[in-house]
Amino acid sequence: MTMPSRLERARSLLRPLFYVTLYVVFFGGTLAGLGIVGLAWLKGWGLPVIILGLLLFVAALGASLYLLRHQHSEALEVYHAFFTHALEGIFRADLSGRLLEGNPALAQMLGYADAKALVGQNLAQMLADETLWSQLRSRLTLQGLVSNYYLPLRRRDGSLWWARMNAWLRQGLIEGTLEDVSAWQRTEAALRASEALYRSLLEQLPVGVYRSTPEGVIRAANIAAARMLGYDSVEALLRVNAWDVYVDVSQREAFLQQLQARGEAFAELMLRRVDGTVVWVQDYARRIEDPEGQVYFEGVLIDVTRSHATEQALDESERRYQLLMEQLPEPVIVHDAQHILYANPAAAAFVGVQTPEQLIGQSLYRFLQFEEADALQRYLDVAARRGRPLPVSEQKIIRADGQVRDVEVISAPITYQGRHAFQVVLRDITGRKQYEQQLLEAKERAEEIARLKSTLLSNISHEIRTPLAGIIGFAEVLEEELGEPHRELAGLIRNSGQRLLETLNTLLDLARIEAGAFTLCPEPFDLVEEIRQTVRLFEPMLQDKGLQLKLQLPDKPFRVYLDRNGVHRVVLNLVSNAVKFTDQGEITITLRVKDEWLCLEVSDTGIGIDPNFLPHIFEEFRQESDGLTRTHQGSGLGLAITRRLVEMMDGRIEVHSVKGQGSRFTVWLPFQLSQKASSPAALADGASPNQGR
Repeated sequence: MTMPSRLERARSLLRPLFYVTLYVVFFGGTLAGLGIVGLAWLKGWGLPVIILGLLLFVAALGASLYLLRHQHSEALEVYHAFFTHALEGIFRADLSGRLLEGNPALAQMLGYADAKALVGQNLAQMLADETLWSQLRSRLTLQGLVSNYYLPLRRRDGSLWWARMNAWLRQGLIEGTLEDVSAWQRTEAALRASEALYRSLLEQLPVGVYRSTPEGVIRAANIAAARMLGYDSVEALLRVNAWDVYVDVSQREAFLQQLQARGEAFAELMLRRVDGTVVWVQDYARRIEDPEGQVYFEGVLIDVTRSHATEQALDESERRYQLLMEQLPEPVIVHDAQHILYANPAAAAFVGVQTPEQLIGQSLYRFLQFEEADALQRYLDVAARRGRPLPVSEQKIIRADGQVRDVEVISAPITYQGRHAFQVVLRDITGRKQYEQQLLEAKERAEEIARLKSTLLSNISHEIRTPLAGIIGFAEVLEEELGEPHRELAGLIRNSGQRLLETLNTLLDLARIEAGAFTLCPEPFDLVEEIRQTVRLFEPMLQDKGLQLKLQLPDKPFRVYLDRNGVHRVVLNLVSNAVKFTDQGEITITLRVKDEWLCLEVSDTGIGIDPNFLPHIFEEFRQESDGLTRTHQGSGLGLAITRRLVEMMDGRIEVHSVKGQGSRFTVWLPFQLSQKASSPAALADGASPNQGR
């Protein structure tokens, strides 16, 4: 036992004796002194006795005061020693938090060199959150004391620490103690974090985790286990007995026997969900025993229902595939680039053998023509090593009877019995190849006939135009020289000749366009003037039929770079078509610019076009009225040639018509003809014109 402890023990034993002595001296002396004074006063003992009584009273009182002062001095010494050497911080402050006194332990906690430096510092400003001081002061005001109040403080250097405060109000001041609990707080925070991490990890696991007893009582589980069995919460699962979730109880019995024998077990089990459906799980469990001898089973559940369903579906798929291959009418074989590994009955029948087994193991190249087999073998070897898919190809197969058949080979890389292979579908295209050959020969004959037609048209047109020019010329002379009625006959000859000449020119132009010999020659010219000159040719016809002509053209010259002859022919055909099919009313020709394109419109108030005939309006030799019932003359080539010419100039033509009300033809042309469109090679190759506006 150390000296301080012995001293404290002695003081604790003498303290009661001190208080007894104090009371005896004080009460005994004072009472005795007062008694003597009283008796002397009553008995008349004289002044000396009274003075003696007073002296005894004063002596007792002085002795008591001395003893009290000594005890107070000792108490102050003990308090000062405790205040100075206490491990807890002791403070006194006013209601604003200003420190009036603090011990060395508090100074050390707050980062000050000595306790004197604490005087005048504000404890409220040392709080990590200054609003805590108002809360603390409110509680002290209402309750008078605060016990075990945890709050964060900042040291002089700004570092944070946690303290436990006990404080009380006394004489309008706040007194209390502070204990540094930072280490305890850190330990508790780490413990809480570790526990939270464990619980979070347990709850976030995608697998079910459980603890149960051999009797089937579920002691603990995570949310994944609950949801796996169809429960909304862990609490709902804990109310269920594990024996009730097994579809086959014998599975659990066997599982428990394995656990008891080995201490751990693994099995795939069927469990029943709360809605009655079945889920397949893999259960990994081990047997544990706590210090009290209680046996538990801890396990992990993995849902493998999907994999079971996949395996079942795979088995069914394989059975369906096998049945499909057996029933498929097209030959199917599987080979490894060298030998046949599988063949269906259709493949056996195709190559001329009785059963598919006769093909298994045979060389693939036995059934190919020799000149193709060598190259194909090298290609298949490389493709098999690299796992490369094979493109669709055409081969010649030699049947067992020696007959050669053309086949289309469709291949796909697969894995067959653990090795790389190709699944091949053979499609007999012998008939198709023969038909293609016939089509090719027919195409060549048709092209030859087309060339002969173009040549014939050119020759006939030339042979007819020469004498026809003479007939028209002589008819004009006769019309001027002869009188009536012979002049009328000469006029009929002239008109018929001109009509025949126009038909020949149209046929010749069509033949040149189809043969690719019609070359565009772009040149700069005034489009407005070209339209006016072309329209003047129809003035006699317009006057004869009493038709009005409206020209909605720009007032100024409009320069373009196009094929002048082609533009002239387009305007001529459209206006001629409008005059031919209009008996009364008017014809309007409009030229404008829209979206950087030339827009030429020719509209009339004629008979219009039947909606059923509109899709065929630009086809060669097609007329709405034909045969002996025709109401208007013509070859049916004008609009066809017009469309060809417009498309050759990178343009397009549109038609809008209402039967009985008239028609409107709209031509869209560029300002400048491109080099590609004007090239003879482009025309010969059938280049597509620009169809956009």
